[in-house]
Amino acid sequence: MQKRNCDIGNDYRSRPGKMRMLWLAALVSCCGLLMQVASAQEEQLLPPGMYRLEMIMVSTTRVPLFGSSKSASKSVSLVEIRRDGNSLMQNHRVCDFRVLEDSMMIKMIFPEKFIAALAKHSYPIQLEKDAQGWVYRADLGIERIGYRATGSDDKLPVKIDDPAVFDWDEDGHPGATLKLSIPLLPTGELYIVQRGQSILTGRVVQPGRIEGGIEVRNFDQKVLGAWPGFLAKSPEIEPNVKESRFTLSQIAADSTCDALRGAAAKT
Repeated sequence: MQKRNCDIGNDYRSRPGKMRMLWLAALVSCCGLLMQVASAQEEQLLPPGMYRLEMIMVSTTRVPLFGSSKSASKSVSLVEIRRDGNSLMQNHRVCDFRVLEDSMMIKMIFPEKFIAALAKHSYPIQLEKDAQGWVYRADLGIERIGYRATGSDDKLPVKIDDPAVFDWDEDGHPGATLKLSIPLLPTGELYIVQRGQSILTGRVVQPGRIEGGIEVRNFDQKVLGAWPGFLAKSPEIEPNVKESRFTLSQIAADSTCDALRGAAAKT
């Protein structure tokens, strides 16, 4: 949130008793007024309500036996922004996820059950003013896919029978299932675990709309099993921060995931 300064002058401790009370009352009044003004500014820039969050993630994937390829994926999420006391809170859930760009040799497919199992996220957002305007920041937190956290040392499981691994997307296979399409071969399946954390940083380009980049704080993935078995090789994935981006834009209050999926299918 924007920094609020309530310094009203001399140290109240040097004042007589009654004067101290007056200064304290003035201090409380000053802080309350500044917080109200800042909250009003934030709500003009980012009014509480429903939003569409589009995230485009670009990365380079290196797969043993098949080389490397550049890929890009797009997720579309339904977002709600609300005020919680003096803070703005944001929550989102993924409605649509698809690959925009892939190599001719290797194509990754995200099944519907995988998309449906993606977590709902809730987190505070920050709006701060600088010389160029207003800066938006949102830490999406850690997302775990295919396994449960088991303690402070949160390493990814490396074996498919690890107790932390479970049928995350409820498709009958341990972990999370991704499909892999390779020419001249049947469509394969990868059973994976994954952990990632992303931070959105952007600018208010107009009231109710923010554009910016995506910082990938960390991303790890392990392939625990596969069909056919020779696909059970963990790819090396390197996010491309310079090309990854997001757009957050206000939409109608009655918007639904179905509506966002329908619109995404047309683009």
